[in-house]
Amino acid sequence: MHKQMFIALFLAVFTAMLGMGIVAPLLPLYAQHFGAKGLLIGLVFASFSISRTALLPFVGRMSDKRGRKVFIAAGLLLFTLTSLGYVASRNVGELLAARMLQGIAAAMVIPIALAYMGELTPAGKEGAYMGVFNIFFFGGLAMGPIMGGIVKDLFGLDFSFYSMGVASFIGFLFTLIFLPESKRIREPAASYLWSLSQVLAGRRIRGIYLFRLFFSIGIGLTWTFLPIFGDNFLGLSSSHIGILISLNVLIATLLQTPCGMLADRFNKAAFVIFGGSLAAGALFLIPLTRDFREILFVNILLGISGGISMPAVTAMAVEEGKNIGGMGTLMSIFVMCHSIGMIIGPVLAGAVAGVLNVTFVFFIGALVGLAGVGGFAIFMHRARAFQDPG
Repeated sequence: MHKQMFIALFLAVFTAMLGMGIVAPLLPLYAQHFGAKGLLIGLVFASFSISRTALLPFVGRMSDKRGRKVFIAAGLLLFTLTSLGYVASRNVGELLAARMLQGIAAAMVIPIALAYMGELTPAGKEGAYMGVFNIFFFGGLAMGPIMGGIVKDLFGLDFSFYSMGVASFIGFLFTLIFLPESKRIREPAASYLWSLSQVLAGRRIRGIYLFRLFFSIGIGLTWTFLPIFGDNFLGLSSSHIGILISLNVLIATLLQTPCGMLADRFNKAAFVIFGGSLAAGALFLIPLTRDFREILFVNILLGISGGISMPAVTAMAVEEGKNIGGMGTLMSIFVMCHSIGMIIGPVLAGAVAGVLNVTFVFFIGALVGLAGVGGFAIFMHRARAFQDPG
């Protein structure tokens, strides 16, 4: 039974992330086609995370009380409908609406599947199990940009969006047929976790959330303005831009399981600090690149940073969920930190690009990344010093 549940969860997450990956490198250029510039491009990209962030606390709590399958299935069906919304868009306003609809769908799939997986994970093996989960998470995200870029170059932009819809509908059918409803629902814990002040009482969880937030700011500005930097400054094709973003995520995918297993055996916080520092360094190097080969190398470094830090920080979040209870709510807040970062990143980057230029976007991202690593390290130190159980 667990094997069937794992396969259904993995496929649900993979197809959802595949659709998101297909859209991500195309969206900034699509927005430019409608006349968007600078800050407005950032807002279009960030609108996904705005709608997702608004819904996450409610969906997480309701999944703790009502079960998880219905949210995952409904979210995947909404992903399918979103693909039609992108095709039908005729101006920036309609593109914003489609993007926000996709954010609602993501709120119903990713954190709920993560919570479902967290409850199935044996104690002491959080890093290994979440590493496998992240393979499908990052794997879909890695394949999406390549698939979207190639389909766009061969058949046009509309077919890229249609391919997103087909992938999401396949995931919806698998979830509907093969994923059983979750059984381990703990109402008292969910009610306790509904108070945000109680969730943030532990220094460890504050450090985890802080790192996830700052790391996501770097991801958000990279995904928004790397396609524009590649197109405007390096003259890269859509396929090359898709390969750049996909390689970043593919490297992270391949490292999820081995780094997760190592994090279980050694110090998870050290993996987070090292991976975050490497990401900041890679962001700093992006505007210094001069051709496809150089920026390809920097993207490999970015991928390595995610492969090292993400399974470790996710495993730490799962540990906190088991200690406190209410896994759905805690994981929703964990994903909400990612969403807020994906709002701040594109908007901040758009403002910087409008006032200065695109190259400065990545320097700001590097500084933000270093601040996140420093804040995480401080919280972990204080948790040990005060023997903080949470």
